Amino acid sequence: YITNNLSTRTMVEITDDEAALYDRQIRLWGVDAQRSLRAADVFVKRCGPLGAEVCKNIVLSGVNSLTLLDTRIVEDKHSATNFLIRTSVGKSFAETALPNLQILNPLVKVDHVTEDLTYETIQNYSVVCITDGSKAEYEKTNKLCRKHGVMFLATNTWGMTGFMFQDCGEVYKYIAEKPKVSHGKSSDKPDTKRRKVEDNESEYEEREVRFTEYSKLGPLSSLRFSSPAVLIAHGLLEGVTNLSEYCKTMTKRIGGKEVPEQLIKNTTGELVPICAIVGGLVSQEIIKIVSKKDDPVVNSLYYDGLSGAGIIENMK
Repeated sequence: YITNNLSTRTMVEITDDEAALYDRQIRLWGVDAQRSLRAADVFVKRCGPLGAEVCKNIVLSGVNSLTLLDTRIVEDKHSATNFLIRTSVGKSFAETALPNLQILNPLVKVDHVTEDLTYETIQNYSVVCITDGSKAEYEKTNKLCRKHGVMFLATNTWGMTGFMFQDCGEVYKYIAEKPKVSHGKSSDKPDTKRRKVEDNESEYEEREVRFTEYSKLGPLSSLRFSSPAVLIAHGLLEGVTNLSEYCKTMTKRIGGKEVPEQLIKNTTGELVPICAIVGGLVSQEIIKIVSKKDDPVVNSLYYDGLSGAGIIENMK
């Protein structure tokens, strides 16, 4: 089966400076997880408001390196929605964001490139995250990642709607905390007064899940459609010209719930709060799949900014 190429990388010891800087998160997810992050090399494409959130969180987590690709030229309007793009009008997004990212964490190697991923260069990374991309781009990059055992994530926001997809290989193995069992002490007293005893230390178990390539996702009819964001995301990724009609047609075809018109109308522009939420979710997944700790999203997440709900759909 395919695994990510982190398994072939040498785990490094945490230095005293790193232990001091990452003290709080080491307490949260453990030193082994931090060592895995320390060995990870992450590639992020595009540094818009969504990509900026992902880059910021990943740099702060303490990966080995972050490489950014975004050759778009900065204009005055971009500074209003992107905290990494404040000045340097006329320079590329990546060039402008680089020093601001480096300030966040001097211990992480931050760099940028001007050429897209190739068969040779993709081997330099353990995780590839494409933001604000297209369906064709996701299919092409995911296929390339699969060939080299590189974990792949894709994410978009359209106004109040957010989307994330990830592929960690055909079989992905990790550890997760066992559910804690409370042991009630026998007593004639009411349950509300019974003393509950729980183990202080967490126990972990090995688990495995299977992922699907983006190009091999199942039909829309296989989804539960627990969120209206599902239809909106798929419609926009398919490039439909009339989203409202598309949602109405698909809703009737699959017998799903009606998509709120307010959500359909708010699919333009980049809303910073939505980017922050979705970017945070994507960053959390990168940290989990790199450290191989805790249950990952399998395999798509849809965010509805109108209700504030994030729904996971396993598209097989």
